[in-house]
Amino acid sequence: MTASQLTVLAFAVVTVALVALQGLARRSPARPNIGDVFTVLMQRPTGRFLVMLGWWWLGWHFFVR
Repeated sequence: MTASQLTVLAFAVVTVALVALQGLARRSPARPNIGDVFTVLMQRPTGRFLVMLGWWWLGWHFFVR
């Protein structure tokens, strides 16, 4: 297995874990889901910058070749 394949596999595992956590969060209204987290993050300029930086980092690692 090459390093790039291992990286894609790691991202896939993290994605599956996040989807599973989102599913668990939606089962109970007391738990915050990913939409609640992004709502809080997007209220301040620093949070918006961090969200943009995260999307940039993710796009750079998956789409630039």
